Formats: sequence, C-alpha cells, structure tokens
Amino acid sequence: MTDSSPDEPGNETAHKAPEVSYKIEIDELPSEAVVRATVALTNTPVIELDPLYDVVDPVHLDGLFRESNSRTIHEERSVTFRFNGCHVSVTKETVVVRGNE
Repeated sequence: MTDSSPDEPGNETAHKAPEVSYKIEIDELPSEAVVRATVALTNTPVIELDPLYDVVDPVHLDGLFRESNSRTIHEERSVTFRFNGCHVSVTKETVVVRGNE
C-alpha cells in the first residue's frame, strides 16, 4: 500500500487529494480490499464506515474480478464509485482510494 504526497517536487503550490493504492492479495476479495484501503486513507475504524453494500453489491464486485477454471479475465475491467466520501477505483489487482481535494 502506498500513500501519495500532496507536494510535488518543484511545485510548492500543487495540491493533490490524499490517495492510497492498495494491491489486492491473491486470496483477498476486492470488496475486502476496498474496505481496507478506505480505512487506511480515512483512518476510520471499520465499524464506523458506511456499509459497502449501500453503494455497490460486494458479491457482484467480487464476481466481476473472479477467475474461474473455464474463463480467465483477459480484458482490463474497472469499477469506480464513491464510498464514505472517497473516490474508489477497483481493478483486478489494485484498489485506489482518493480523498477529497
């Protein structure tokens, strides 16, 4: 997991929203990774987050990126949504959570 810095070298006036990029582990569900990355960015206990299912169905989110024996995901898929005041982007391997600017 990496945090981006709001300051860019050579540009003291640049301001970027805080961001966490979270690598989804091989045995981890994307829905779990979304919650973990959001907790990491917002420093909010899991119990205090709004439920993920209020904005996206976790079962369908996980299914979108699941590989089966008969089918492998070759094309690049992504899902983007707002969760607990953050902008969330999910791919097969990564969750990126951005806070407000």
